[in-house]
Amino acid sequence: MVRRQCLKKFEGQDPMKTPRLILTLDSNVFIAALKADEPFSEECAQIINKIADLFLLSEPSIVYQEVCGTLARRAGVSVADAAKEQLDAMIHPRLLVSCDKAFCTSAYSLCSEYDIYAIDALYVKVAIVNSAILISLDKKDLIDKVSAKKPPIEVYHVSEFPY
Repeated sequence: MVRRQCLKKFEGQDPMKTPRLILTLDSNVFIAALKADEPFSEECAQIINKIADLFLLSEPSIVYQEVCGTLARRAGVSVADAAKEQLDAMIHPRLLVSCDKAFCTSAYSLCSEYDIYAIDALYVKVAIVNSAILISLDKKDLIDKVSAKKPPIEVYHVSEFPY
């Protein structure tokens, strides 16, 4: 089970001036940690459990649909509601990036640049905009492809995360 994180100690602070690394976690990291029955579930949970103490979290707003929608379908709405509350507590409001038209149109070129899926491009764009470290379970179709192009950010599979 993932420990609930709280960002109350950071309220009112500018997240970009906080001396912490910023992470962007692909939704599959959250889902694997919550399900606790996948090959890297433990590693995902360990990363998430470090967020309040060591990291700030920056995510595209689509993370709510990806995580909570998946959980609603697989485990029920009450489990999805609990996940929503956990995401609310973990993601600094100033680091939640709205997936509006302007943001989405600024991200689609990354699909071509890195040969990645459209939704993955949103996570990559958030990481680039916030100089965040991108972490995913998708090694072949995301991490390896982005890493090969020498992006301006660090990218890791959860099993390789060095922090």
